[in-house]
Amino acid sequence: MRSHCTRPPALVLALALLAGCGGGHAPAQHAVDTHPDDACAVCGMYLDGSPGPRAEAWVSGRTKPLVFDSTRDFFAYVLQPENQSALQELYVQDSAHIDWRQPSHAAASFIDARRAYYVAWQPLPGSMGPTLAPFATRAAAETFVHQHGGAVLAFDEVTPALVATLDYRCPAQAAGARGPLQCLAAATASFALPATPHSPAASASPATPAHPLP
Repeated sequence: MRSHCTRPPALVLALALLAGCGGGHAPAQHAVDTHPDDACAVCGMYLDGSPGPRAEAWVSGRTKPLVFDSTRDFFAYVLQPENQSALQELYVQDSAHIDWRQPSHAAASFIDARRAYYVAWQPLPGSMGPTLAPFATRAAAETFVHQHGGAVLAFDEVTPALVATLDYRCPAQAAGARGPLQCLAAATASFALPATPHSPAASASPATPAHPLP
């Protein structure tokens, strides 16, 4: 007597194929460690010796993420219309937990770029000049703004026009900005890089040893 649980071989094969496809969704890609000799996908510069937060972008068809030596170059790439359809997971370094002068290469220093908050028109330079300081929470970003100046933006508030005209000083109205800006101070260019962006004492004391925030 045949068991009621027995399935035809063709049905078993079809079910296995469906399970393997997972509904057609690509598996999640996580942040990975970077390396000093990694080159920025936009400007071609090596990460070694580059200040400021870095970024990674997984794109379809690649086995490793693209790496960016600054968040400005990162946005210059991901906001290009021709790159949009291939984008998968995006990551940026949390400015609250890196040494700005010598950012970590560890994957653990990266956070979800789409959920991060960005301080634009802030005084700490990245490898290519003015850049955006990412934070995991709005509260951390606002604390940075109170200390250093700038304005807090969500991921979808950063536009190509804004990135193209990014400077150290917050304008009355930025090109392409959505809504009123909330600049609490007019930041000016500063090339004295603190070890910890949140600590004014680090900026004032060059002898302070570099260390990441806990």
